[in-house]
Amino acid sequence: MNRRGVTKVQAGILIILIVVAIIVSSAMVMRYYTPQKTTPHERYIVDIVGRNVTLPKSVSRIVAIGPGALRLVCYLNATDMLVGVEEGETGWGSTGRDYAMAYGKTFAGLPVIGPGGPGKPPAPELILAVKPDLIIMSRTYCDFYDPNRLQAETNATVIVVDYGPAGQLDVKGLEKALNILGEALNRKQRAEQLISFIRSIYSDLNQRTKNLGSMPKVYVGAISYKGSQPFTTTQVQFLPLTLLNTPSIADKYSNRTGVLLWDFEAIIKEQPDIIFIDESNLATVKQDFDKDPNKYLQLNAFREGKIYGILPYNYYHTNIAVALADAYYMGKVLYPERFSDVDPEAKANEIFNVFLGKPLYQEYAKAYGGFRCLSEMFRVPGR
Repeated sequence: MNRRGVTKVQAGILIILIVVAIIVSSAMVMRYYTPQKTTPHERYIVDIVGRNVTLPKSVSRIVAIGPGALRLVCYLNATDMLVGVEEGETGWGSTGRDYAMAYGKTFAGLPVIGPGGPGKPPAPELILAVKPDLIIMSRTYCDFYDPNRLQAETNATVIVVDYGPAGQLDVKGLEKALNILGEALNRKQRAEQLISFIRSIYSDLNQRTKNLGSMPKVYVGAISYKGSQPFTTTQVQFLPLTLLNTPSIADKYSNRTGVLLWDFEAIIKEQPDIIFIDESNLATVKQDFDKDPNKYLQLNAFREGKIYGILPYNYYHTNIAVALADAYYMGKVLYPERFSDVDPEAKANEIFNVFLGKPLYQEYAKAYGGFRCLSEMFRVPGR
């Protein structure tokens, strides 16, 4: 074969190689830049602690662990996805936790996935046994259990949620938590509905109580906090009062929001005009009153009968619906002219219906006493 023939063969081979290279390159480009069939099914979120989480393509089996996690699931009408609950959710009974009072029968038939309760770690082996697609984990559990570790141990996606410190309510934090769960559980519309309702409540309460001018001095005693509490247990920045733009007499005694174990003499010194008592500890207060009524009668509010009962809203994190209901009742007591159109019991049931689909006020009233003046309970015979 002459040199020209060899050259033609080589040229042909070169052309073929170039064509092949172009085809291969095009295929690689298409591979990396053309959307794959699975891409539309992949969803991503950033949870409360900043973890980038790839959600399962399909979520139908979930568990919720830690304070407040199951409550948010119930608020989003996603209980049909639950495949297990913490032991505490059934062992404690349902009274006092708004979501459990609405869905307690649903929880009763589900497998136990761990002990539940503040400071108690999750039980990976029990969670693994119910094969969830998704684990919704309270931020408080992150203090002693790594969510990535739990994810590896259970072979299930873990997202961390939270909506502020217990007894308080961070509105933006709540909205973020609802939006995250709305995306994860395919409940976006429900999340938006709930967020819109919460904003309307906040706006209404603010409109009613802005530009108050003079305000009564208010004390809230015996608040719910880790078991039975005396009259002197109060809370700085008590949530329903903050919604009413009204301070408690305790607010100026601490720069930190939260529970304050106060002194009776300090309350006497402040002389509140109106006193509210958390009815979960009402029996404790009445027992102490009966032992020494004169101590309590040093307070003008007791002598004048300006003592009122409110529903407990802090039980395994904040019962948001209950706190909002309390705010309307307290507003009616403190500012009757501004709340003249409000029936606190009807408003409570409206709030419960939106959050949980059930009018729970009568159940709360049966368990605790409900919204009422307590003057007769603290009346001394013969006086």
